[in-house]
Amino acid sequence: MKKRNYIAYGLGDLYGGGSFFIISTFSMYFLINVAGLNPLLAGLVPGFGKIWDSVSDPLMGYISDHTKSRLGRRRVFFLIAILPIAVTFTLLWLPVSCPGQLSTFLYYVVAYLFFYSCSTMVLVPYSALSAEMTLDFTERNRLTGTRMIFSMIATLIGGLVVQPLINAFPSQEQGHLVMGLVFGTLFAVPYLFVFLGTWELPVVQKPLGKEKSVFRNFGSIYQNRSFRIHIIMYICSYAAMDILMAWLKFYLIDYLRRPGFITVGLGTILVSQMAALPLYVALADKRGHAVSYRMGLMLWGLAIAMMAFQTPDSSVVALFINCLLIGGGMSAGVVIPFQLLPFVTDVDTLMTGEHRAGTYAGAMTLIRKLIQGAFVLPMLGLLLNMIGYTPHPADVDLVQSASTIFWLRGLFIVLPLLLILVGIKASTRFPITPESHAILRSELERVEAGGRREDAPERTKTVCQRLTGKPY
Repeated sequence: MKKRNYIAYGLGDLYGGGSFFIISTFSMYFLINVAGLNPLLAGLVPGFGKIWDSVSDPLMGYISDHTKSRLGRRRVFFLIAILPIAVTFTLLWLPVSCPGQLSTFLYYVVAYLFFYSCSTMVLVPYSALSAEMTLDFTERNRLTGTRMIFSMIATLIGGLVVQPLINAFPSQEQGHLVMGLVFGTLFAVPYLFVFLGTWELPVVQKPLGKEKSVFRNFGSIYQNRSFRIHIIMYICSYAAMDILMAWLKFYLIDYLRRPGFITVGLGTILVSQMAALPLYVALADKRGHAVSYRMGLMLWGLAIAMMAFQTPDSSVVALFINCLLIGGGMSAGVVIPFQLLPFVTDVDTLMTGEHRAGTYAGAMTLIRKLIQGAFVLPMLGLLLNMIGYTPHPADVDLVQSASTIFWLRGLFIVLPLLLILVGIKASTRFPITPESHAILRSELERVEAGGRREDAPERTKTVCQRLTGKPY
């Protein structure tokens, strides 16, 4: 595999990483302080899209696994989605003047439905593709590592450019709309190059009896022990990241009274996140993904705990160092769960004889959206309402009550820290290592060549049982 192929594949996550980062970081503030929605309604906007996602993500995984096209069962969707990516992202930032809260709420619910449908159509086959471009352990890690580099480039651009771009216009309304247009285009165009620079290996499916329904097919993947643990690790790290990013702007403006630090803080987190990524990829290659994940989350948890000592009188240098450490630890939580996807699908192939990377990618895409849209953002809106947060434009210096500040500060630290600790605990049970994966691949090749499972060496049977969670 050549460098240009790694780069072509990685370009696709400019959309996945960048769009979800911008939504996590800026959408709540936009919906509350620009669109004028009540915080509770603003938090519910993305959540309504999750009802549709609970259908569309499993369906897209099933469709992608069963697509027959001369352009491939994954890559064909990249061409279809180029224009919808640009349009649906822009619609999220269109300031509407509707009579009353309900009409405004309904507009943004529909806009998010369109956005999430488009992202499903693209990101499910895109995530599945890394399992089908190569079977090699190191190449798969490099593909996902390259993907995460581009994801972080997109988030870095978002962190450094979004707020200054918005502020460059006479009104917040104009600034957000132009931002949506610019980034919608940035996310859409690269998929032409993703299509041209990638491929799909031939897939030979085991002859099947009765075809599973879409939802039985989707539900069956949770029988895979490796995947169940992987999903817990994924949920914990991404929920912690989404809470941190969604809360950060409120924390800096309303508690630390440093609105000018938003771009610096985001940029610092994202640059250190990107700088640390090759270290975690290299560590995963040598020691396994679980070790790499734990090392990063320990650093991240320590950095979050250090935020408890930040006050409005703290030096900017101390805050900068804190953000640097947060990004350095968060990097592992971002990259490792996506690196694991091709390997847990290998376990599924051993269990079922099928190649269902699309179904697994659909599950990850659904869970990613549920974390952000049905959990983090609605919870944030509910909590802001409960602690008595008073909405205000970014250029209005409003002092929140002492009680609101207390809860704003405490929840910013406690919620991500709890999730990080659960993720660390789950990673100690994750069974896939470079050694166990080599045994798995050898057994897959033996079985696909006609070998019987009962003839496997005892060591192989033990490893396969740990990976699958079922007798082998």
